[in-house]
Amino acid sequence: MGLTTARLSPNFTEPRRISSARNRSTSMPTSTLAACVTSTLIYHAAARGIVIEEVESKVEGDIDLRGFLGTDKSVRNGFQNIRMSFDISADVNDEELQELAKLGPTFSPVLDSLTKGVPVTVQAQRMRKK
Repeated sequence: MGLTTARLSPNFTEPRRISSARNRSTSMPTSTLAACVTSTLIYHAAARGIVIEEVESKVEGDIDLRGFLGTDKSVRNGFQNIRMSFDISADVNDEELQELAKLGPTFSPVLDSLTKGVPVTVQAQRMRKK
């Protein structure tokens, strides 16, 4: 019931051409999602006595920057699609591997917040001069 290695590998890259109409991007939201889902998977596996030797996560998202930049009001501001995949090294059969991969998405607070929505309050205050 231990963890030898947990390697998170969301490639943190931004689009090369910020003005292009459609980009596939991995950014802060997808990196946060990868970290949360992967660590959730690891903790739940350990609680079930499953030893994960290594895990790599890949998260990709499709975003149309016209929405983000406000140049086209008909385009959503956020991601249109997010895909996750895991490479897992553990002593489990194929069926158990698929069940293991479901643990992270099932219990991840970040994925829950993204997919089910959560109220967000935004406020501003003046920064105090130092």
